[in-house]
Amino acid sequence: MEHHTSESKESQGQVSAGTAILSSSAKLLQSFNPLGGICESLCGLHLFPNDPKRQYIAYHYCHMIDEDRRQCLIYDSDSETAKLVGVEYVISEKLFKTLDENEKKFWHSHKFEVESGMLVVNAKGMVPAVVAKTAEMPVMQGLVNTYGKAIQTWPVDDNGECSCRVPTGPPQILASFTSDDQIRQDILDKRDKELGISTTEKRKEREGKIQGNPVVEGADQWTKGKAWQIYDEGAHGSVRV
Repeated sequence: MEHHTSESKESQGQVSAGTAILSSSAKLLQSFNPLGGICESLCGLHLFPNDPKRQYIAYHYCHMIDEDRRQCLIYDSDSETAKLVGVEYVISEKLFKTLDENEKKFWHSHKFEVESGMLVVNAKGMVPAVVAKTAEMPVMQGLVNTYGKAIQTWPVDDNGECSCRVPTGPPQILASFTSDDQIRQDILDKRDKELGISTTEKRKEREGKIQGNPVVEGADQWTKGKAWQIYDEGAHGSVRV
């Protein structure tokens, strides 16, 4: 994974008066129906399977297609100026089992993310903690046995930031965590500070209450020495270990 320079300050968050007017008018005149289906706001960490120390905080905004399928937009923050850095498709264990073995290599499990407290609901600041905790438990129960195929389109630097001005390079396959020793504590601490939560407390809250099934064979292949990734090689690129 290449390292990238920081975005120039003069380009950050600035729009012309004309662009601002057009943007405001669009909200009144144009249809945004697909976005209206977004009903889940989640926050977790992602890593790159071929470079697992490269990790970042990922804010997911998900639309439930049906009981077996979600589609999520991934942003690098929950602010109005957040970058859209990728997408993730989330499917049930039942649906994952129907995939052929070649396809399974692109998917990761969510069992450890949920049980460890790493994956959380991104609640509004005004929501009381006890209410947020109560609402979060059934969401996590619904996710613990799911599988994700996440595709990053904006590269991440050594500090876990999507710092380059434009999304350069080929899309990248992302992975999830399967054990504590894979986690960069500095990135996790930053996430907890941003949301005002404790991953350690989340884990304690879920112990004995949320327990996922054993991970289905074929997922998380990066942990078995098969870090599948997309590379910029030749006219059409390639996918290889």
